[in-house]
Amino acid sequence: MSPKNDTSLKNSSRMLRRKAEEVAARTPKSLEILSDVETQSLIHELQVHQIELEMQNEQLHLTQVELDRERHRYIDLYNLAPVGYCTLNMQGKILQANMTAANLFGTNLSHIINQSITHFILQEDQDIYYLCQKQSDDLDESHSCVLRMIGKNEKPFWAHLETRDGHNPDNRYEYHLIINDITKYTMVKEKLKLNEQIMLAQAQKAAMGELISMIAHQWRQPLNNLALINQDMYIKLELGKLDDKSVYASHEKIDQILQFMSKTIDDFRNFFSPDQPKELITIEEVVECTLKIIGQCYVTNIAINVHNNSKTALLIHKNSLVQVFLNIIGNAKHALESSLVKPAIITIIIEETAASIITTIRDNGGGIPEAIIDKIALPYFTTKGLMGTGLGLYISQTIIEKYFSGALTWYNKNQGACFVITLDKNHV
Repeated sequence: MSPKNDTSLKNSSRMLRRKAEEVAARTPKSLEILSDVETQSLIHELQVHQIELEMQNEQLHLTQVELDRERHRYIDLYNLAPVGYCTLNMQGKILQANMTAANLFGTNLSHIINQSITHFILQEDQDIYYLCQKQSDDLDESHSCVLRMIGKNEKPFWAHLETRDGHNPDNRYEYHLIINDITKYTMVKEKLKLNEQIMLAQAQKAAMGELISMIAHQWRQPLNNLALINQDMYIKLELGKLDDKSVYASHEKIDQILQFMSKTIDDFRNFFSPDQPKELITIEEVVECTLKIIGQCYVTNIAINVHNNSKTALLIHKNSLVQVFLNIIGNAKHALESSLVKPAIITIIIEETAASIITTIRDNGGGIPEAIIDKIALPYFTTKGLMGTGLGLYISQTIIEKYFSGALTWYNKNQGACFVITLDKNHV
């Protein structure tokens, strides 16, 4: 029994004692001198008082039964809660705990009382707990952290801890610790992260194939020119007409072609290398870089029009945004070639508001079928058959949302598809 309950019981006993003494004081010392009327009145008063006491006793009994029922209900809720509860003193010693906490630690409830909570925290993660508790003490508010604790058979598990002030009525400093086992959630999260990395790698491989195709397109004509120069020199040599002037002229043409081919390699080099530094660049410059990589021969018979109304430079990973533009323009190119529309046009509009830079890429290739418009960003969903990976738009959306804190949306308009990239000026 707590000291508070003991004090209440004593006060109730004192009040009952005083009431009994008052009744006794009104009772004459000798019942022999009472008249019949007085005797009957006294007996009546005692009977009424007895009935009153019996009714009070019955009410107390019912109240006690209800309190016991509520106490058992509370104990069940406390012990069978889906999370662990511990009450700690300011030194971190466990004063109370529920059965869930004991089960999480893989031991009996009696074995964790008076133990330090750090006894159940992995040594490498104890600093995380100390920092969390210090922040809670300093700011006088609840704090949470994620760390590894020691469970059944000394096997670690991932836990989310939240500390709260215990508000002890006896003015003793205590705080509550809520323990939630998040091992399954953490494993699923890690698996999703691994799957995302795998899909990113797959998308990069597919994009590398696209880039190699672009290089091949840009090199085809220069290589053809080199072959013609080489043949011309051979014929002149056979005819005895290869003089110094012809050699120097051929050398100059070959040098120009080689410089162009070398510049093409520079444009593609390190495109997918990790840890690329951020650079201050406008969206118009990113678009220009994208179109330079694509090259005019890659989009034969497709006009690409750029309308820029933004001058703000952003500190961003340029290549990541270039990859998004390549994916969207590549999809537009496929739609235009499939629809055989004439003239085939891709329009890129860059606009700016007080908070955002909005880039719209639209084509006139017939638009996205309504039956699949909500599915096109799902991983491995493709309309290109064996030629597609189904990862381009999914990766583009992932890059914009996670790396740029922006948004990628799409809709149909004027017999074409519109893809809108919104970048927040303050969060890129």
